[in-house]
Amino acid sequence: MVIPLTQIDVGEHARIVWIASEDSMATRLNDLGFIPEGEIECVLQGNSKGMRAYLVRNAVIGLRLENIQEIFVKKLDCGECSPI
Repeated sequence: MVIPLTQIDVGEHARIVWIASEDSMATRLNDLGFIPEGEIECVLQGNSKGMRAYLVRNAVIGLRLENIQEIFVKKLDCGECSPI
């Protein structure tokens, strides 16, 4: 099932399905490693303003809530996870 990235909790892994951002933000996210079929892990949830950090291609990237809610993913079970 495809869900918004906002529904992934700390320690959970997901595979990116699509990014629904405007072209300029989608390009920026792609440059940071948020690409379709890419695997990510939520490593930190910040304060109530919605900042979160994700492990993407061996780098930790922080994003704001408005960007996170435009990324759609499939949650992965541990058996489906590959080393990030």
